[in-house]
Amino acid sequence: MDTIQQLISLFPYAIAGSILAGIICSFLGTFVVSQRVVFLGAVLTQVAIAGVAFSFLHLINLEGFLTSITGLDLENTSWLHHYEPVVFSLIFALATVLIFSQTHHQKLLTQDSVLGIIFVVAIAARIMFIQKSPVADVAEVESILKGDILFIGQRELITLAVILIFVMMIFTIYQKQFKFVTFDPESASAHGINSKKWLLIFYFVVGIGISLTTRFVGDVFAFAFLIIPPSIGILVAKKVRNVFLISVLVGAIIPPVAIYIAFKYDFSSGPTAVVSAFILFLVVFLVKKVKG
Repeated sequence: MDTIQQLISLFPYAIAGSILAGIICSFLGTFVVSQRVVFLGAVLTQVAIAGVAFSFLHLINLEGFLTSITGLDLENTSWLHHYEPVVFSLIFALATVLIFSQTHHQKLLTQDSVLGIIFVVAIAARIMFIQKSPVADVAEVESILKGDILFIGQRELITLAVILIFVMMIFTIYQKQFKFVTFDPESASAHGINSKKWLLIFYFVVGIGISLTTRFVGDVFAFAFLIIPPSIGILVAKKVRNVFLISVLVGAIIPPVAIYIAFKYDFSSGPTAVVSAFILFLVVFLVKKVKG
């Protein structure tokens, strides 16, 4: 009990932020897994990291650019400078989503091929950006890129809350369209739903959610929670609604438990959350195997 109280006093924002990040990734992951585009999640996390690495080059004066457009004095705005890596992460992710969405019905290349190309280029670009970064300590840059749950502060928590509200709002308003294009694409046209249009919107929302969350918790955590909690939900539940419920519950419960384990046994919090989620998945899978 003393350890829990100590954790809450030391890392209140990290605990709350990890829960929000887990919910965002798990919720979006249910659609991603159902759409059978799991590799898209891996690609978006790497592209998001490449976008953050690009921001360290300072090739584009974002504050000056926005000042020239809006006419407002944003040159010395601290919050805008703080979120500059997030902006470039989002731009890179949305560009990837746009490219990926155009491969959906073409026959020359498979979607996996396109994603594979983007994946390896994103990793290579990240390395190149880091090498040319004016920041002297490359290890420091790598540490920032990887993210850490425990580094989530008040501003990051608020940002994650806004992301969660945005994602939930969009998927609540357009739940019919998204469910058809992800779970029953054959029937979408019969119900007057433009699959191409709504898949593009779906990928854009997923891109926004994944890229922004990756910036704060790292690519390993984000990708793992896109896949593992939804997979647990699919193994346990029979109805689509229950798959979402179980996935989100797992995504919300595992991170704070992992922070406790990491704090008590001196592990890194992000990898501990991933391993904890995998252990739960393994238990569920084996129980399902024995019963089935």
